[in-house]
Amino acid sequence: MVDGIEIDKDIAEETLLPDDLNSLAVGSYVVPDPRKRSQYPYVVLGVVLLSFITSLIIDFVSFVPVIIILSIVALLLFLVNNKFKIQQQEVIERITNNIDHSIGYYSIALTFQFTFKNILTPVWTVIVYSHENPPLNKTIIEINAFSGKVITEPYTENLNA
Repeated sequence: MVDGIEIDKDIAEETLLPDDLNSLAVGSYVVPDPRKRSQYPYVVLGVVLLSFITSLIIDFVSFVPVIIILSIVALLLFLVNNKFKIQQQEVIERITNNIDHSIGYYSIALTFQFTFKNILTPVWTVIVYSHENPPLNKTIIEINAFSGKVITEPYTENLNA
């Protein structure tokens, strides 16, 4: 069973389907569990420990630079925000009050924003098209995946022009 849309390329061109809609999708994209990312610092620390033990056994190679660099990487990985409260299915509900047109098609992607506080903060980036065929309006909006707050001013473009 196919969970998504599958549109022939010729039909997509004839109906002027916007290029940023994936007309060849065969299913819904599922965001990987962010808890898996919280395991990476421990893997890096394991490599640091292995490098340290190897440096004690082998005298002719210095592992000190590797140990320093990987320790810094592990520290940065501990600072990455791996949590989000707003799930993919809740995103559209959160942004409806910020969009000035009807909602027809939409595309949601999980991206990350660099901040000094959390290094990388998860952000839902959403492209929303109006319901007309072909769509008359397109809006791009981003919300914080942890707090649910809109972090960018919604950008709306009139596709008729």
